[in-house]
Amino acid sequence: MTDEGLPADRLNRILSAVETIEESLGVLARKQRVSREDYKTDSDTRDIVERRFVKMTEAAIDIAEELAKHERGQPPASNPASMRALGEIGVLSGSQAEEMAQGARFRNVLSHTYGNIIEHDVVYNALQDLERYRAFVQAVRDYLESTGALDD
Repeated sequence: MTDEGLPADRLNRILSAVETIEESLGVLARKQRVSREDYKTDSDTRDIVERRFVKMTEAAIDIAEELAKHERGQPPASNPASMRALGEIGVLSGSQAEEMAQGARFRNVLSHTYGNIIEHDVVYNALQDLERYRAFVQAVRDYLESTGALDD
């Protein structure tokens, strides 16, 4: 861990990304009420859910890259590696880091597929389990507090 504090611009980027995740969690939590069948037949709902997952995961990846760059001096080689790096530097537990690495791969699938290529049941199942993102936000907040980054 570096002895230098998190620069203000890096901290602001992280906090902005946390806000994006929390906002997306709110939208997705409301969409959890949609039945599986309605989800599969309502393209507007699917578009909202898929886009929010992409935005939320991109924000989490930004956080991971910023913290890894701060702690190690360079960004990880891939989005999943960014999440694993958070496990290695103690921001996330090993299991949380792997869950978020899976989330990063899921984001890649959502970003690069479209229409009926996307397995809507897989996305619906992910919608019903948002805990990994809630735990991620809490772990990031705990880390920032433990390093004194939020003291000002």
